[in-house]
Amino acid sequence: MGRVPGQIYTAIASASAAVIFSATMILIWLIGPEVETRLFPVVGKLNIERMEVAPNGQTKVYASFRKLRACEYIGIAWFRGDRASDFTRVSLVLDRAPGDDSNPNRPVGFQRSGPWTVDIPMDEIPSNSFVQLFHKCHFAWTTTTEFYP
Repeated sequence: MGRVPGQIYTAIASASAAVIFSATMILIWLIGPEVETRLFPVVGKLNIERMEVAPNGQTKVYASFRKLRACEYIGIAWFRGDRASDFTRVSLVLDRAPGDDSNPNRPVGFQRSGPWTVDIPMDEIPSNSFVQLFHKCHFAWTTTTEFYP
């Protein structure tokens, strides 16, 4: 009879450890992307070097930035509007030289880029738009970096 309470204790301890581990993993999965975005961004802020008017009211953007971490590039999204209330994703074309099929991943360090053709009038870029970058840094989630402004 002395073994029954010990077996019950072991079962309760094992179940408790499993629940605590599962809850911790869920918490990390829920808040991890936000913490990583704020504390460990993949790139620094986008600095617009110059802009040019493109056909159809679009804007050609030439930019620079610093890549801070060696993560795999997934994509970029440019939005028109206010992030806190109303915004729309707009067309963004990363112009490349004909025949350029090089890997879009960049090494860590200072980078220059462009032209990027953005479907936003030039005067709205600084005041009415924002950009996000997406990278794969590890298996758990896609890392999103607020890139501009």
